[in-house]
Amino acid sequence: MGLLKGILHFFIPRERTLVYTTFDQTQYFKIKGRLSAAGIPHRSKINGGMKALGQRAQYGGKATVQHDLFVRKEDEHRAAQAIH
Repeated sequence: MGLLKGILHFFIPRERTLVYTTFDQTQYFKIKGRLSAAGIPHRSKINGGMKALGQRAQYGGKATVQHDLFVRKEDEHRAAQAIH
């Protein structure tokens, strides 16, 4: 049953409440560290990976990468306290 549950959580993560978005990698790691230190399970989504960076650089634009951090709904309040 544990394997099936693990597969289910891989495709449907429990951490679905967005608590933080940034375009600064340093800020992303700072907030991620705070969530980890507080013992809050979280998930990351990074938009604008290597392919987007290459396309932006090719056309002379500034590459932006968006970092999103998600937590469980029941951990949202604790995450907000840990972030600020």
